[in-house]
Amino acid sequence: MTWPEVRDAVAHGKRRVIVMLGAMEQHGPHLPIATDTYLGYATGERLARRLGDALVAPVVSIGYSVGHLPMAGTVSIEEPTLEAVIVDICRSLGRHGFHEIILLCSHGGNYRALRNVLPRLREEHRDIRISAITDFDEWLEHTKKFAGRWGLDMTRLGVHAAQGETSLMLAHRRDLVQMDKACEGFIGDASIRWRSKVPPPMDTMSPTGILGDARGSTADIGEKMFADRIEQVARMIEQGTLAG
Repeated sequence: MTWPEVRDAVAHGKRRVIVMLGAMEQHGPHLPIATDTYLGYATGERLARRLGDALVAPVVSIGYSVGHLPMAGTVSIEEPTLEAVIVDICRSLGRHGFHEIILLCSHGGNYRALRNVLPRLREEHRDIRISAITDFDEWLEHTKKFAGRWGLDMTRLGVHAAQGETSLMLAHRRDLVQMDKACEGFIGDASIRWRSKVPPPMDTMSPTGILGDARGSTADIGEKMFADRIEQVARMIEQGTLAG
């Protein structure tokens, strides 16, 4: 969009703006390092269309990915840096007439920084609703329920570069998925990765960089995941329960 188009869209009722917090990190041998950023745009756009009164801000393409640094191509910033970026983005967007800023993570490593900075954002922007999901476990529990409804194995659906993310990418950017290289990764309890402030190096847990199993991924699973998640988040926003 051009700046006049953004101005006019806000003036005509697009009073919410969605900010997705992505990453640039390894996603196994079959997905691009920009997966979380691509999926941030896909999620933001689908959510904006579902809400009907929202725009999508540029996705934050670099996140807190320190645990993936042993694997080539990963770029990470420290959590205080990410917090400062979020603050500055909200200050910028707060100038343009939006009534609500919606902050969502498309990379699990960004949740803590968002949680840390949320009180500051709400104090600084008292005239704007700041909505956010700051708990990785909320996404995890929702995904487990999704897996149960569709008869999927959560250990295979995984939490990183496995059936879940691979299927989402097949639905969104099939041209960037190398399914001939999809393979099994770490199958087991990976919760230390989101329970620890500094997660262990990924290559010590999963030499492939996958948490779960990327085999068996399909665009159909991805479309179902998108639809299910978008509807869940949209309802939370509309009901005012997306409070972080």
